[in-house]
Amino acid sequence: MTLTQKEIDAFNQVKSTVAALRDEYDTICADISAKEKHLAELPNMPVPVADFKAAILDLVDARGKNYINEFVKPSITAFATHMMGGSGTDIGVMGYPLNFIELESAIDGTGGALSYAQLITQMSKAQFNDIALYAFCGELVKAGLTVAMETMSDEDFGYDKITQAQIGSDRATRRAAIQATREQLAALTERKEAVRSSLRQLGVEVKG
Repeated sequence: MTLTQKEIDAFNQVKSTVAALRDEYDTICADISAKEKHLAELPNMPVPVADFKAAILDLVDARGKNYINEFVKPSITAFATHMMGGSGTDIGVMGYPLNFIELESAIDGTGGALSYAQLITQMSKAQFNDIALYAFCGELVKAGLTVAMETMSDEDFGYDKITQAQIGSDRATRRAAIQATREQLAALTERKEAVRSSLRQLGVEVKG
């Protein structure tokens, strides 16, 4: 069977299209591998020392706020609703607010367990809890930490163990880079599947 020139041209066009799609597919796969490697590296590089110090102050704010929500507010609720009165508390009043005389006796020290209610260190009664200070004296704590860190060297933070090339960008830049890389990976993966589908339509299966 002799092919016509039109058929030969069509066959050559398909071959050319398949070759171009294969090249694009291979390029996309390589790009995805590079992006995945980059995404894996981004979280594991230290931040610049200045941003590390800023992160310590951010920790005070974040953990202090969380402590109030997780421990202090529930402690206040427990005090207010007969949940701190000890074993002698009438089960029937649990969950209801303290009345006038109960509040008065708690305040003047004759209210038994209620007079010793621990509203701040609910989960750490046996030892001092720094995070309570973060919650209630955060600005003072941060001011003190800032003064302390001003006299500390990079070596005190462990930065003598790494080279400058091993230090990444600051946290804000890093977050943006991670998000951008994730978005690029999603777009590449979508394009990869589109190219795979086009090749399949031409009778070509690809792996990877």
